[in-house]
Amino acid sequence: MSDIHLLRTFLAVYRAGTFTRAARELSLTQPAVSVHIRALETQVGKPLFRREPRGVTPTNAGRELARAVAPHVDALIGALDTTSGATDVVGESMHIGGPEDFLSMRVLPELAPFMEDGMRVRMVFDVDAPVLERLQAGELDLAVVTADPQLRGVESQPLCLEYFDLVGTPDWGERLADLGEGPAGAELLADVPIAAYDEDLPIVQFYWQTVFETRATMRASLVATSLRTALHYARIGAGITVLPEHTAADSLQRGELVRLLRPTQPPRSRIYLAWRSGTLRRALLARVHDRISAAARNW
Repeated sequence: MSDIHLLRTFLAVYRAGTFTRAARELSLTQPAVSVHIRALETQVGKPLFRREPRGVTPTNAGRELARAVAPHVDALIGALDTTSGATDVVGESMHIGGPEDFLSMRVLPELAPFMEDGMRVRMVFDVDAPVLERLQAGELDLAVVTADPQLRGVESQPLCLEYFDLVGTPDWGERLADLGEGPAGAELLADVPIAAYDEDLPIVQFYWQTVFETRATMRASLVATSLRTALHYARIGAGITVLPEHTAADSLQRGELVRLLRPTQPPRSRIYLAWRSGTLRRALLARVHDRISAAARNW
Protein backbone atom coordinates (compact mmCIF):
# COMPACT_ATOMS: atom_id res chain seq x y z
CA MET A 1 0.00 0.00 0.00
CA SER A 2 1.56 3.34 -1.09
CA ASP A 3 1.86 6.32 1.23
CA ILE A 4 -0.44 8.39 -1.00
CA HIS A 5 -3.27 5.90 -0.45
CA LEU A 6 -2.68 5.95 3.30
CA LEU A 7 -2.69 9.75 3.34
CA ARG A 8 -5.82 9.90 1.19
CA THR A 9 -7.58 7.61 3.65
CA PHE A 10 -6.28 9.68 6.56
CA LEU A 11 -7.69 12.91 5.07
CA ALA A 12 -11.03 11.25 4.34
CA VAL A 13 -11.33 10.16 7.99
CA TYR A 14 -10.11 13.58 9.19
CA ARG A 15 -12.78 15.37 7.19
CA ALA A 16 -15.62 12.89 7.66
CA GLY A 17 -15.16 12.39 11.39
CA THR A 18 -15.93 8.67 11.25
CA PHE A 19 -14.36 5.60 9.68
CA THR A 20 -17.77 4.58 8.32
CA ARG A 21 -18.37 7.78 6.34
CA ALA A 22 -14.78 7.84 5.11
CA ALA A 23 -15.08 4.23 3.93
CA ARG A 24 -18.26 5.09 2.04
CA GLU A 25 -16.64 8.10 0.34
CA LEU A 26 -13.56 6.07 -0.64
CA SER A 27 -15.56 2.98 -1.71
CA LEU A 28 -13.62 0.91 0.83
CA THR A 29 -14.69 -1.33 3.69
CA GLN A 30 -14.46 0.03 7.21
CA PRO A 31 -11.84 -2.62 8.18
CA ALA A 32 -9.71 -1.48 5.24
CA VAL A 33 -9.88 2.12 6.44
CA SER A 34 -8.86 0.99 9.93
CA VAL A 35 -5.89 -0.91 8.49
CA HIS A 36 -4.75 2.17 6.55
CA ILE A 37 -4.96 4.41 9.63
CA ARG A 38 -3.08 1.92 11.81
CA ALA A 39 -0.35 1.62 9.17
CA LEU A 40 0.02 5.40 8.97
CA GLU A 41 0.06 5.73 12.76
CA THR A 42 2.85 3.15 12.84
CA GLN A 43 4.85 5.22 10.35
CA VAL A 44 4.24 8.48 12.21
CA GLY A 45 4.84 6.88 15.59
CA LYS A 46 1.87 8.63 17.19
CA PRO A 47 -1.92 8.16 17.31
CA LEU A 48 -3.64 10.37 14.76
CA PHE A 49 -7.20 10.01 16.09
CA ARG A 50 -8.96 9.50 19.39
CA ARG A 51 -11.64 6.83 18.99
CA GLU A 52 -14.94 7.97 20.51
CA PRO A 53 -18.46 6.45 20.64
CA ARG A 54 -19.76 8.58 17.77
CA GLY A 55 -16.67 8.84 15.62
CA VAL A 56 -13.10 10.04 15.87
CA THR A 57 -11.39 13.29 16.88
CA PRO A 58 -7.96 14.17 15.50
CA THR A 59 -5.10 14.38 17.97
CA ASN A 60 -2.60 17.25 17.80
CA ALA A 61 -0.40 15.02 15.68
CA GLY A 62 -3.37 14.37 13.38
CA ARG A 63 -4.05 18.07 12.96
CA GLU A 64 -0.41 18.81 12.24
CA LEU A 65 -0.25 16.03 9.66
CA ALA A 66 -3.44 17.23 7.96
CA ARG A 67 -2.14 20.79 7.74
CA ALA A 68 1.16 19.55 6.26
CA VAL A 69 -0.12 17.07 3.68
CA ALA A 70 -3.62 18.23 2.67
CA PRO A 71 -2.59 20.69 -0.10
CA HIS A 72 -0.19 18.18 -1.66
CA VAL A 73 -2.45 15.14 -1.46
CA ASP A 74 -5.43 17.09 -2.78
CA ALA A 75 -3.33 18.40 -5.67
CA LEU A 76 -2.14 14.90 -6.59
CA ILE A 77 -5.60 13.38 -6.39
CA GLY A 78 -6.99 16.35 -8.29
CA ALA A 79 -4.46 15.86 -11.07
CA LEU A 80 -5.51 12.22 -11.38
CA ASP A 81 -9.18 13.26 -11.47
CA THR A 82 -8.42 15.79 -14.22
CA THR A 83 -6.41 13.43 -16.38
CA SER A 84 -9.07 10.77 -16.10
CA GLY A 85 -11.77 13.27 -17.05
CA ALA A 86 -13.83 12.27 -14.03
CA THR A 87 -17.07 14.25 -13.78
CA ASP A 88 -19.21 11.97 -11.62
CA VAL A 89 -20.25 13.73 -8.39
CA VAL A 90 -22.22 10.91 -6.77
CA GLY A 91 -20.93 10.35 -3.25
CA GLU A 92 -18.47 13.27 -3.29
CA SER A 93 -18.57 15.83 -0.50
CA MET A 94 -17.92 19.56 -0.71
CA HIS A 95 -16.92 21.33 2.51
CA ILE A 96 -17.43 25.10 2.51
CA GLY A 97 -16.99 27.68 5.27
CA GLY A 98 -17.87 31.34 5.68
CA PRO A 99 -20.60 33.76 6.81
CA GLU A 100 -23.93 32.02 7.40
CA ASP A 101 -26.16 34.40 5.45
CA PHE A 102 -23.83 34.67 2.48
CA LEU A 103 -23.42 30.92 2.16
CA SER A 104 -27.11 30.14 2.60
CA MET A 105 -28.47 32.93 0.39
CA ARG A 106 -25.79 33.33 -2.27
CA VAL A 107 -23.74 30.12 -2.48
CA LEU A 108 -26.24 27.39 -1.64
CA PRO A 109 -28.51 28.01 -4.69
CA GLU A 110 -25.46 27.56 -6.93
CA LEU A 111 -24.72 24.19 -5.34
CA ALA A 112 -28.24 22.84 -5.85
CA PRO A 113 -27.58 21.30 -9.32
CA PHE A 114 -24.54 19.42 -7.98
CA MET A 115 -26.55 18.19 -5.00
CA GLU A 116 -29.24 16.91 -7.34
CA ASP A 117 -26.51 14.84 -9.02
CA GLY A 118 -25.50 13.33 -5.68
CA MET A 119 -22.89 15.70 -4.28
CA ARG A 120 -23.06 16.18 -0.51
CA VAL A 121 -22.46 19.63 0.99
CA ARG A 122 -21.15 20.38 4.46
CA MET A 123 -21.16 24.02 5.56
CA VAL A 124 -19.34 25.63 8.49
CA PHE A 125 -20.50 29.09 9.58
CA ASP A 126 -17.86 31.27 11.22
CA VAL A 127 -15.73 34.40 10.87
CA ASP A 128 -12.57 34.56 8.75
CA ALA A 129 -9.85 33.33 11.14
CA PRO A 130 -11.32 29.95 12.15
CA VAL A 131 -12.63 29.33 8.64
CA LEU A 132 -9.18 29.90 7.12
CA GLU A 133 -7.61 27.71 9.79
CA ARG A 134 -9.95 24.90 8.77
CA LEU A 135 -9.19 25.52 5.11
CA GLN A 136 -5.44 25.27 5.71
CA ALA A 137 -5.92 22.11 7.76
CA GLY A 138 -7.77 20.46 4.89
CA GLU A 139 -11.15 20.42 6.65
CA LEU A 140 -12.68 22.73 4.03
CA ASP A 141 -12.49 22.79 0.25
CA LEU A 142 -13.61 26.41 -0.18
CA ALA A 143 -13.84 29.41 2.10
CA VAL A 144 -15.75 32.68 1.70
CA VAL A 145 -13.96 35.42 3.63
CA THR A 146 -14.13 39.20 4.03
CA ALA A 147 -10.43 39.94 3.51
CA ASP A 148 -7.78 38.64 1.11
CA PRO A 149 -6.17 35.78 3.10
CA GLN A 150 -2.61 36.17 1.75
CA LEU A 151 -1.62 32.90 3.43
CA ARG A 152 0.99 30.43 2.30
CA GLY A 153 -0.63 27.50 0.54
CA VAL A 154 -3.92 29.37 0.03
CA GLU A 155 -5.11 30.97 -3.20
CA SER A 156 -7.96 33.45 -3.45
CA GLN A 157 -9.84 35.71 -5.80
CA PRO A 158 -12.18 38.69 -5.35
CA LEU A 159 -15.73 37.40 -5.57
CA CYS A 160 -18.04 40.38 -5.24
CA LEU A 161 -18.73 43.59 -3.35
CA GLU A 162 -21.02 43.49 -0.32
CA TYR A 163 -22.98 46.67 0.49
CA PHE A 164 -24.35 47.53 3.92
CA ASP A 165 -27.61 49.24 4.91
CA LEU A 166 -28.72 50.93 8.13
CA VAL A 167 -32.30 49.68 8.52
CA GLY A 168 -35.32 49.90 10.78
CA THR A 169 -39.10 49.75 10.58
CA PRO A 170 -41.02 52.54 8.82
CA ASP A 171 -41.82 53.89 12.30
CA TRP A 172 -38.10 54.25 13.02
CA GLY A 173 -37.76 55.85 9.59
CA GLU A 174 -40.23 58.57 10.64
CA ARG A 175 -38.54 59.07 14.00
CA LEU A 176 -35.15 59.44 12.32
CA ALA A 177 -36.33 61.48 9.35
CA ASP A 178 -33.69 64.16 10.04
CA LEU A 179 -30.81 61.65 10.01
CA GLY A 180 -27.88 62.76 7.86
CA GLU A 181 -24.26 61.92 7.22
CA GLY A 182 -21.35 63.13 9.32
CA PRO A 183 -20.85 63.31 13.11
CA ALA A 184 -24.27 64.96 13.65
CA GLY A 185 -25.90 61.77 12.39
CA ALA A 186 -23.99 59.68 14.92
CA GLU A 187 -25.12 62.02 17.71
CA LEU A 188 -28.75 61.60 16.66
CA LEU A 189 -28.36 57.81 16.95
CA ALA A 190 -26.45 57.81 20.24
CA ASP A 191 -29.43 56.63 22.32
CA VAL A 192 -31.21 54.53 19.68
CA PRO A 193 -31.25 50.77 20.49
CA ILE A 194 -29.23 48.76 18.01
CA ALA A 195 -28.49 45.09 17.27
CA ALA A 196 -24.94 44.00 16.52
CA TYR A 197 -23.05 40.85 15.56
CA ASP A 198 -20.44 41.21 18.30
CA GLU A 199 -19.79 43.30 21.42
CA ASP A 200 -17.12 45.18 19.46
CA LEU A 201 -19.76 46.17 16.87
CA PRO A 202 -17.56 45.38 13.83
CA ILE A 203 -20.24 45.92 11.16
CA VAL A 204 -21.73 48.91 12.99
CA GLN A 205 -18.30 50.48 13.45
CA PHE A 206 -17.55 50.03 9.74
CA TYR A 207 -20.79 51.81 8.84
CA TRP A 208 -20.27 54.60 11.40
CA GLN A 209 -16.71 55.32 10.32
CA THR A 210 -17.66 55.33 6.63
CA VAL A 211 -20.87 57.35 6.84
CA PHE A 212 -20.67 59.34 10.08
CA GLU A 213 -16.87 59.77 10.12
CA THR A 214 -16.69 58.74 13.78
CA ARG A 215 -16.70 55.68 15.99
CA ALA A 216 -19.93 54.25 17.39
CA THR A 217 -19.89 54.75 21.16
CA MET A 218 -23.16 53.05 22.13
CA ARG A 219 -23.51 49.56 23.62
CA ALA A 220 -25.65 47.22 21.57
CA SER A 221 -29.13 46.45 22.86
CA LEU A 222 -28.80 42.99 21.29
CA VAL A 223 -25.65 41.05 20.43
CA ALA A 224 -26.19 37.88 18.39
CA THR A 225 -23.75 36.06 16.14
CA SER A 226 -26.54 35.72 13.60
CA LEU A 227 -27.48 38.35 11.06
CA ARG A 228 -30.89 36.69 10.78
CA THR A 229 -31.51 37.43 14.46
CA ALA A 230 -30.47 41.06 13.96
CA LEU A 231 -32.85 41.20 11.00
CA HIS A 232 -35.73 39.89 13.12
CA TYR A 233 -34.84 42.36 15.88
CA ALA A 234 -35.23 45.21 13.41
CA ARG A 235 -38.43 43.78 11.89
CA ILE A 236 -40.22 43.65 15.26
CA GLY A 237 -39.37 47.31 15.82
CA ALA A 238 -37.07 46.76 18.81
CA GLY A 239 -34.44 49.03 17.30
CA ILE A 240 -32.21 49.45 14.27
CA THR A 241 -29.28 47.49 12.82
CA VAL A 242 -26.72 47.42 10.02
CA LEU A 243 -27.03 44.49 7.61
CA PRO A 244 -25.51 43.33 4.33
CA GLU A 245 -27.75 44.33 1.44
CA HIS A 246 -28.61 40.73 0.53
CA THR A 247 -29.74 39.97 4.11
CA ALA A 248 -32.16 42.90 4.28
CA ALA A 249 -33.33 42.82 0.63
CA ASP A 250 -36.56 40.82 1.05
CA SER A 251 -37.71 42.79 4.11
CA LEU A 252 -36.96 46.08 2.32
CA GLN A 253 -38.89 44.95 -0.73
CA ARG A 254 -41.91 43.97 1.40
CA GLY A 255 -41.81 47.28 3.26
CA GLU A 256 -41.15 45.66 6.65
CA LEU A 257 -37.94 47.67 6.84
CA VAL A 258 -36.68 50.89 5.30
CA ARG A 259 -33.23 52.30 4.71
CA LEU A 260 -32.78 54.94 7.38
CA LEU A 261 -30.17 56.72 5.29
CA ARG A 262 -28.97 56.64 1.71
CA PRO A 263 -25.30 57.65 1.98
CA THR A 264 -23.46 59.38 -0.84
CA GLN A 265 -20.85 56.60 -0.63
CA PRO A 266 -22.63 53.41 0.52
CA PRO A 267 -20.39 51.34 2.82
CA ARG A 268 -19.10 48.28 1.05
CA SER A 269 -16.51 45.55 1.49
CA ARG A 270 -15.04 42.97 -0.84
CA ILE A 271 -15.79 39.27 -0.46
CA TYR A 272 -13.16 36.70 -1.43
CA LEU A 273 -13.30 33.03 -2.39
CA ALA A 274 -10.34 30.98 -1.15
CA TRP A 275 -9.04 27.44 -1.65
CA ARG A 276 -5.85 25.48 -0.99
CA SER A 277 -3.19 25.76 -3.67
CA GLY A 278 -3.41 23.01 -6.25
CA THR A 279 -6.85 21.74 -5.30
CA LEU A 280 -8.63 23.21 -8.33
CA ARG A 281 -7.11 20.30 -10.25
CA ARG A 282 -9.86 18.28 -8.60
CA ALA A 283 -12.54 18.16 -11.30
CA LEU A 284 -15.59 18.65 -9.08
CA LEU A 285 -14.02 21.43 -7.02
CA ALA A 286 -13.08 23.26 -10.23
CA ARG A 287 -16.68 23.01 -11.46
CA VAL A 288 -18.10 24.31 -8.17
CA HIS A 289 -15.54 27.12 -8.11
CA ASP A 290 -16.38 28.14 -11.67
CA ARG A 291 -20.13 28.13 -11.03
CA ILE A 292 -19.84 30.30 -7.90
CA SER A 293 -17.47 32.68 -9.72
CA ALA A 294 -19.85 33.03 -12.66
CA ALA A 295 -22.87 33.64 -10.42
CA ALA A 296 -20.97 36.26 -8.42
CA ARG A 297 -20.88 38.55 -11.46
CA ASN A 298 -24.57 39.26 -10.78
CA TRP A 299 -24.32 39.61 -6.99
